[in-house]
Amino acid sequence: MFLKITHMSNTKNKEQSDHHGKHSSGSLRKETVKHTVRCLIGCNIGEGIGAAVGFQLVWDMTSTLVLAVGLAFAVGYAFTMIPMLRTMSLRQAAKVTVIGDTASIAAMEFAEISLALLIPGFMEAALTDAIFWIGSGIILPAGFLAAYPTMYWAMKHV
Repeated sequence: MFLKITHMSNTKNKEQSDHHGKHSSGSLRKETVKHTVRCLIGCNIGEGIGAAVGFQLVWDMTSTLVLAVGLAFAVGYAFTMIPMLRTMSLRQAAKVTVIGDTASIAAMEFAEISLALLIPGFMEAALTDAIFWIGSGIILPAGFLAAYPTMYWAMKHV
């Protein structure tokens, strides 16, 4: 996820560290957008799977939310960690991912779930309901906006 950490942690790639170790402000913002979008996609895939499983098993909303958020973290971490395995060990990649993504994913999930609970009918909506798509159009950008500052800070300081 974090090029600065990835390359600085990997002594084999000293040349790449010199190239990627410092970001200009514009470059850092672009990298942050890229990583935040990847996180958003991974988290929402996990969340969608959790919601579908909870729905199929006829679980209550709280149990379904717990599963969905747990899978959001797991898939979000995977989407971050897998590309890092090209340049570092599994242990290093897992450490960087957990440190860098936990706050970002938590901010994203908090924003999305808070809004989802406030949109009348969204939590009970089916994929074929207009409120599902309208609500998704509201909560997904909100999740991105909530996660971006956290991701930017982490990429700049970690």
